[in-house]
Amino acid sequence: MADTHLPDGDHDRASQVSVTSTAMIEREEYLRQEAGRSYNVLNDSYFLPTDDEEFARLNKQHLALKLALSGLYTAPEVVEVILAKRDGEKQKILDVGCGTGVWAVAMAKAFPHCEVVGIDLAPVPLGPEAIPPNCRFELDDVNKELPHYYNQFSVVHARFIAGGLRDFKKCKGEIERCLEPGGIMLWMDGDYDMCTKNKAIYRAPASDAHPDGSWLARMIFEMRRTAVRMGRSDIFTMIETLSLGLWNDELLDPETCGAADLFMPLDPNPLQNQRLHHIGTLMRQDFSSGHKAFHVPFQKVGISAETCNEWSGLADKDLNEMKKPLLVRFPCAWGRRRAGPGEAAPPLPSSSSKADIKENLRSSLPPYPYFDVFQTKEQAKEAYERRNKTKTFTPPPNPPGLQV
Repeated sequence: MADTHLPDGDHDRASQVSVTSTAMIEREEYLRQEAGRSYNVLNDSYFLPTDDEEFARLNKQHLALKLALSGLYTAPEVVEVILAKRDGEKQKILDVGCGTGVWAVAMAKAFPHCEVVGIDLAPVPLGPEAIPPNCRFELDDVNKELPHYYNQFSVVHARFIAGGLRDFKKCKGEIERCLEPGGIMLWMDGDYDMCTKNKAIYRAPASDAHPDGSWLARMIFEMRRTAVRMGRSDIFTMIETLSLGLWNDELLDPETCGAADLFMPLDPNPLQNQRLHHIGTLMRQDFSSGHKAFHVPFQKVGISAETCNEWSGLADKDLNEMKKPLLVRFPCAWGRRRAGPGEAAPPLPSSSSKADIKENLRSSLPPYPYFDVFQTKEQAKEAYERRNKTKTFTPPPNPPGLQV
């Protein structure tokens, strides 16, 4: 493992040096300060902060997702067979863009016989005492090649990282090469258009053309527009790719692929059951913090601080009143790596071999009502095209001051 210190000028080699973060290293060395928020210095593609406020947001998001999924991952029936304890084997799990480390730590505790590696652009905010002995963290940039991780991992997990990827398909290929043959890739990311409770209908962002539109939807729309305009994010490719699933992926066996739309409520409706109420509360807090975190990128493209504050006030009013409830869609996709070029994935171990999971919530929670699973690429395509037909609203005009 490389030294924990990168010499000056070597930050551009980070993905090939893999700085270890098993203990709290000097975080300030890897952070820059801007407008009172902290940002990573290894790569300017990722535009959200790296500080306590952002960590709190991400941890709330993680809990909401755990409640919705009744666990830590999609495709549980496959993941748990792959990670079942077997004599003479030590499976490895990779968490790409691990953020606070909360998912990696939870997986290390759930599967103590496995080795878990989390990688991100900044050190995780954890001391050694909070990190299980079978878990470690490293600094790495997914926009660069990852040959030091190729062909090693039984499970590779990537959640909400596309905003920092310049070329989604290239990065997707690099990440999936980290799988061993038969290993499973788990993707989840965000759609930047908001849906109504109908799930199949997009809600118009507020604008002069749509005065009754949603200001929260407008804020999310502007976040995507800014990320793309800054030349940093291949968000549109991600949304289409994950929505349509991975059945045509060269590295993955199409017979093992699946896709899903996970919808999360943004309103803690008291008429909902306790689970949905809690998820709605967490997601409302997540989005309220998230749109404020985007003020610095907004101002970099010429949007004034006054406009940012006005938008955030209107978005929070939207969130707090929620006169027309909204859902946010998280497209998910998964599949197992082929045994070799053009070959099927290796057979799964005997299904009688199941992992001993300490944090399995599925036995105690009913099915989540907003999780639509697609078993075929035709099903995924039909849902994607049906929803896009409802995107008939006029896009908001460029805001005042935006640098075109």
